[in-house]
Amino acid sequence: MPALTIITPTYNRADCLKACWDSLKVQTDKDFQWLVVDDGSTDATPEAIERIRADQVDIQVDYLQKENGGKHTALNAAHPLIQGKYVVVLDSDDRFVPEAVSLILRAWERYEGDTQVGRIIFLKGHTVNEPICYVKNENIPLDTLREPRIGVTGRDCCDTFRAELFRRHPFPVFEGERFIGEGSAFFGMELESKGVYINKVIYLCDYREDGLTKAGRKMRLQNPLGGMYNSKTYMHPRIPLKRRLEKGVLYNCYRKFAGVPFGKALHDNPYKALTLATCLPGSALYHYWNRKFFKGDRKA
Repeated sequence: MPALTIITPTYNRADCLKACWDSLKVQTDKDFQWLVVDDGSTDATPEAIERIRADQVDIQVDYLQKENGGKHTALNAAHPLIQGKYVVVLDSDDRFVPEAVSLILRAWERYEGDTQVGRIIFLKGHTVNEPICYVKNENIPLDTLREPRIGVTGRDCCDTFRAELFRRHPFPVFEGERFIGEGSAFFGMELESKGVYINKVIYLCDYREDGLTKAGRKMRLQNPLGGMYNSKTYMHPRIPLKRRLEKGVLYNCYRKFAGVPFGKALHDNPYKALTLATCLPGSALYHYWNRKFFKGDRKA
């Protein structure tokens, strides 16, 4: 059985898969399974996978097709097919550096016996010398919910997981919505285990104009039930107060985009004082974003 499963959710990215594959077939350690989950693509993704398999490289390539439901549902669908002891997600328009698998497995060898460590977190970057973020306290098991990631372009890192931990925390799915923030599943893993940061870029990314990252705020507002869930999740007392307040504002903002009455939103949220305290700023943010992204067309 492979030591590592690399999950690649994909949707209409046939033109990207070759570059992604090219970065995998040159890995210095090939003890991994590449699990591609096709989220209802309508392009030539199946043919791209056939060409990849024809490369005859000694790497296990598994391919699953499913109806379109969003990246989070593709990751959920991967759960029963995971064969590795560890899991990492590699998006179809991104690449690994040649020694990525080796570095991941060597790091897990170090912490395999430390059951409190459930995640080892490397860096993403535009190049190996341009990390998106970093942390000060690397190579130390710590509470990642309270450890600030430092960087001017975001908090995005390359998380690797124990497979059993990853399976225990699937993404919630809301009917009619095709996006939810990764924190909705990652939060449970962060509560349950400690993480170790390693300030080394192993994951190279150039965000596409039609990708989820570039889609930005408007895309999140078009999936407001997921936004409510994710925001409520991060109102937890383990989170620093400033961030809890920010999430409370977002919770109230998203619930207006979702058309959820305040009474129901308050009833469904265990953090009632925080929900009440952030009701007015959340409503103000709703009106601002409604004008900015929808020209005031969406009604609360």
